[in-house]
Amino acid sequence: MAPLDGRVQSTGVFKSPVFSRRRLLGAIAGGSGGVALASLLAACSSAAPAGGTQPAAPTAAANTAGQPAQAGPGGFANVGTLKVLMSSHFVPAYDTWFDQWASDWGKKNKVEVQADHILSSDLAAKNAAEVAARSGHDIYKFTRNGEPVLYHTQMTDVSDLTKQIGEAHGGWIPFGETLGLVDGVWYAVPEYFIDFPALYRKDIFDANGLAPVDTWDDLLKTGTVLKSKGNPIGIAINQKSNDANNTWTGVLWSHGGSVVAQDGKTVALNSQATRDMLTYAIELYNKTMTNEVLSWDDTGNNLLLASGRGSWIQNPISALRTMEHDTPDLAAKVFISNTPAGPKGRMTSVTGNSWAIANWAGSVPAAKAFLLDYYQVLPDGIKASTGYNQPVLKDLRKKPMPILGEEPKLTVLQDFDQVIHSVGYPGPPTQAAGEVESNWIIPLMVGRAVNDGDINGAVEWATQKVEAIYAKY
Repeated sequence: MAPLDGRVQSTGVFKSPVFSRRRLLGAIAGGSGGVALASLLAACSSAAPAGGTQPAAPTAAANTAGQPAQAGPGGFANVGTLKVLMSSHFVPAYDTWFDQWASDWGKKNKVEVQADHILSSDLAAKNAAEVAARSGHDIYKFTRNGEPVLYHTQMTDVSDLTKQIGEAHGGWIPFGETLGLVDGVWYAVPEYFIDFPALYRKDIFDANGLAPVDTWDDLLKTGTVLKSKGNPIGIAINQKSNDANNTWTGVLWSHGGSVVAQDGKTVALNSQATRDMLTYAIELYNKTMTNEVLSWDDTGNNLLLASGRGSWIQNPISALRTMEHDTPDLAAKVFISNTPAGPKGRMTSVTGNSWAIANWAGSVPAAKAFLLDYYQVLPDGIKASTGYNQPVLKDLRKKPMPILGEEPKLTVLQDFDQVIHSVGYPGPPTQAAGEVESNWIIPLMVGRAVNDGDINGAVEWATQKVEAIYAKY
């Protein structure tokens, strides 16, 4: 595990890819991002020959904003600042590592890199505002599965980078191929997903003779016992938390329901499976939780577990990492199990992270070079995240995985890619699916049901909202 002060060491298991002219040519032939081959070779510091001299720069490397950006030896001319917008990582050591790497890259390439980190809960609105204004940042770190699809017309084609990086490292896992791919064109480069397992207090479970939760039905029975002992479980039910989107969408899927059919167009929310899920949600809320979950943001369930009062949450491992740093004795009592299975299987929605370049970026070549070099040090970022960043490149998922394959508590997470799906499941991710996610329709539907018990009313409300969204596309 990487120290929490942000210091990292190379794992030695991920070799930096060789970005040769031949590989780059093949990647661009497969789907150009609108940048001439000579321009991109000149711009990408990774493409330098063994002697260290950059290829001769063209007179100007065109960018989609219509402004010239000349690449010269050792850097870029007239680029100025490369602005990056991303969320504040839930493991602060990652941000420390990233900012240092980005600063070093900027000095090497004569570009000022400005990385702006904002709260995860504020990022979606910030992204939407900048897309609407067509200005703001050059590179966006999308943290919702649907955003690359939702905003693809405002983003640059990055098929050249995505195909080359994927081919160099065994390809992308199926979930990775849902992040940013629209009609065969990549508008974002996939990076990682955030797993969504269960974290529970093993000492409390053991004291009450309870086994780890395996199914949602188990959670209802176990949580009922534990709430009566003063140890409730916690799942956010509101429009403030990505956790709420992930959990309740997963509960819906595992009960056989879905927002949309496999064709990705037919709204399918108004079903008996959805009603069965809401019936379950009402009972789970009343018997195992307290009403605080109705106002939680993404930190709410973390704080419940860290308080020593909570017994079970569904959350990324950031909750455990924070406790290991702040309250190590309590953290030692927290264990991890798989996401619960429902009547129709074990599956969950997870948050996927990907990098996109705005088509108003000041220099697309500089932005592409930045991302190209970032993927060469990706293992260091995974180490800095202490296993939080789950890679979507196949070569990085070989067992034993760094961090996840080294800590006994975390080994179950090495196979977590087998139970995850993206927005729009069982169909493909679409702009409409991304908008449903961004508007928290599923957790808001659950919130209506648990507040007044009117299941039919909640389904009718949510169906109308979803149909209105899909009608636009």
